[in-house]
Amino acid sequence: MKIIIKFLLLIFILSLTETYAQKTSIQFESNGKKLDNKTKNPFGKFFGEWTLKGDNWTHNWGNGTETIKIPKHHTVSKAINTDNSLLSIIDGPEPNGHIFWSYNPNTKEVFHLSSFGTIRAGNGKGTMNENGDVTLKLFFEGEPKGTHRIYNYKWINDDEYHMKSVQFNQNDEPTGLFYEGVFVRIKK
Repeated sequence: MKIIIKFLLLIFILSLTETYAQKTSIQFESNGKKLDNKTKNPFGKFFGEWTLKGDNWTHNWGNGTETIKIPKHHTVSKAINTDNSLLSIIDGPEPNGHIFWSYNPNTKEVFHLSSFGTIRAGNGKGTMNENGDVTLKLFFEGEPKGTHRIYNYKWINDDEYHMKSVQFNQNDEPTGLFYEGVFVRIKK
């Protein structure tokens, strides 16, 4: 009986600690600042929750082009604690991950860091046009040495964008490998 009481007490203490950690994290994240002003943040159009339109995903990983269903894809995108940042948390079927974008208003460059699964770490940079479309040149761990990917995020309307990633070899020629999907807003 004493073991059960100690166990319950431990669970209660851990629960309080977790609640405190979440509250502290949220306070640190925004520092009490309102970051929902989409007109100030260049990534404002991306804020919200997203999923794949019709669960459709098209890719070629070397065995020809195929379109598959990826149900329950879920992305949450928002600013962190500046008006020039975007953090996207991608959840659903593996591999889950995150993407961080930072915008330099002086050079007009977008910087990218990401991590998916166990080794798919990506980094690179690119640009954003006046419509909010983003083009990035990225390098990934786990892909052949000397290759890179060009990502294009193009807005279809305020609640849909198309993302396509095309792999290029060391001579800047497309390898034929790509993936793409249309993302639709679940809520703002």
